[in-house]
Amino acid sequence: MTSSDGSVKQEDPERADYLAEARKILADNPILFDKIGVSCVLAHHRVPEILADVLRFLALVKWSSRRLTPSERVDKAWHEFILCTRSYGTFCERRFGRFIHHHPGGDEGDNRSQFRDTLKLYSLHFGPPNSEFWGVDSSGPSADCGACEA
Repeated sequence: MTSSDGSVKQEDPERADYLAEARKILADNPILFDKIGVSCVLAHHRVPEILADVLRFLALVKWSSRRLTPSERVDKAWHEFILCTRSYGTFCERRFGRFIHHHPGGDEGDNRSQFRDTLKLYSLHFGPPNSEFWGVDSSGPSADCGACEA
């Protein structure tokens, strides 16, 4: 977010309405309903929820200042959002003051460690992650972390 002088304000990641932001992005880019729904195997009405988790992940990347790895499903939804380049770039600049880059690949061990860090930060700021989107159950994280990082 920007202040009246144009500088980026630091906003607490817990205070944003990610679901409302996701709905706005989807209203501006309705193609994302089908793209995310197909890639994540989700019903149309669930797409705003997973996109909101993509936005939460991006907020964690911004505020943690370290490499994080999303779940496989959140990563797939992120891929689809990135493909709407103008919207993604504008969102990142407006919301975070910078473009958040996507880095595919990486060492599997590093990705798993970063995924565990992501889950800890997510739980700290937003409460328990949605197990359907994050592959987490009462026994802990699954092996379904994405192969990408930010």
